[in-house]
Amino acid sequence: MPKNRWLSFVSPLLLLALWELAVQAGWLNRVFYPPPSTVFVTMGELLATGQLAQEVGVSLMRIGLGFLLGGVPAIVVGLLMGISPPFRALFQPIAAAIYPVPKIALLPLIIVVLGLGESSKIVTIAISIFFLIVLNVAASVLQVEARHFEVARSFGAKPWDLFWTVALPASLPGIMNSIKLGMGFALTLIVGVEFVGADSGIGWLIWRSYELYAIDRMIAGLVAVALVGWLISVLLDELERLLVPWQRPGARPPGRSIRRRLLLWWRAVRPWSYTAAVIPVVLGGSIAAYDSNLNLGLLALTLLGASAIQAGTNLVNDYYDYRRGADRPDAPGTNAALLRGELTPRQILRGGLVAFGLGAAIGLYLVSVAGMFILWLGLLGMLVGFFYTAGPFALAYNALGELAVFIFMGPVIVIGSYYVQAQAVPLAVVLAALPVGCLVAAILHANNLRDLEHDRQVGKYTLATLLGRGRGNIEYYLLIGGTYLSLIVTVLLGIAPWLTLISIATLPPALRLVRIVAAAREPGALQPVLRQTAQLHLQFGLLLIVGWVGAALVAGMV
Repeated sequence: MPKNRWLSFVSPLLLLALWELAVQAGWLNRVFYPPPSTVFVTMGELLATGQLAQEVGVSLMRIGLGFLLGGVPAIVVGLLMGISPPFRALFQPIAAAIYPVPKIALLPLIIVVLGLGESSKIVTIAISIFFLIVLNVAASVLQVEARHFEVARSFGAKPWDLFWTVALPASLPGIMNSIKLGMGFALTLIVGVEFVGADSGIGWLIWRSYELYAIDRMIAGLVAVALVGWLISVLLDELERLLVPWQRPGARPPGRSIRRRLLLWWRAVRPWSYTAAVIPVVLGGSIAAYDSNLNLGLLALTLLGASAIQAGTNLVNDYYDYRRGADRPDAPGTNAALLRGELTPRQILRGGLVAFGLGAAIGLYLVSVAGMFILWLGLLGMLVGFFYTAGPFALAYNALGELAVFIFMGPVIVIGSYYVQAQAVPLAVVLAALPVGCLVAAILHANNLRDLEHDRQVGKYTLATLLGRGRGNIEYYLLIGGTYLSLIVTVLLGIAPWLTLISIATLPPALRLVRIVAAAREPGALQPVLRQTAQLHLQFGLLLIVGWVGAALVAGMV
């Protein structure tokens, strides 16, 4: 971190101090300019009631959807304009003509076509940022020296290769700047859009406060917009450092293609492990469907948010395991890109924080839909994910890993997914989540059994290192047995429908895993147990979901 980074905090603090002084000294009328102390008290009240998080979440979701509809196509079109002169000649006049038009002036026309609903607001954002990003991305590609394309063509590069190996890497800094400009413009525009025909969002809160002459609430809304804009800027800066590390002062030019770099990050975030988050989210949605409370859009957002939090957890865990010396070349399951120096520890940590930021942004929208319970649940989940290996009392290093995973990747995610749909937490949902919790804890325990000797060497205390091989095996048996026993009990108690017993079809592979663990004498023999336990979790979870969904369909036909 630069030595003068702290100076970045001086100007806003100085502005607040001068504002407070001017009001207290009577230079500004507190009726029209309430002091910061009053504004922040009002912000605290709005946060306590959940209204501020709700309105910010609604606005962020509108911006996010608008960016997907307008920003992603704009990047592709801009790259094509930069690479292809005919395409540029065809599209440039249209983009140049529409770009100067004030986009807020298009809102009445869009409302006439789409009405006052969510579509008009999202489409306004999409159209507004599309032309801004298109022109900036095209300009970035055109600034790439022509000899780079010539060299690539001389080595036989085809148009698609030119896109990946020359145009995209060279213009990536410009693309990131375009995204930052577009995001800032979208945040400004959404406030104006929500002034008209909206009943939610931060712009609506500001306008409603103006109509009620609640100046402190109005300024609190403006401060919230400023803080959200600053946080988005920080996240985008971190994302740029991850994607364009060669732009840092003193950094070496890129030595690999964008495709290879994306592949490195793909492996680092380990998306194949996300079934541990996906299964409980879909299970919660399936139980909600059984109770006739299912919104597929909210379920998709919950899936995306939970996956982002798991990605953040994976990366942060890799960082702190590396810092503690638990990740070594001879250790199984380590992050190879980190150990080989292909990704630096700082990049891994920043990637984790960006993923947590994405999960938090999605969570804010879910809070706006379902209420403050989701905020506390998501915040607690992120804290557990971060401090799983971080801090002086890391959960994974103090024999609390299995318990944390059992609770948070079992009942807590299922409860959160169900609550987003139904705004309730029946005891039946908690009990129905127990089989999934047992299995995901079994995955972690299989990992710890495999790494038992290595964890002892680095001073990592897990239940496996504390119990030893024999009693550690017993814990694995109990977790596998608890999976099927808890399912049967919930069915017999009438909590889960009879169709969920279809999951018992996975019992033979489960028994095979128990036999492998009982016979294993070397850590290497437990390597397939980890992978197959994860497969068992996926198979059991899918069948359990099929059982709930099938029961919902049967109930709907009766």
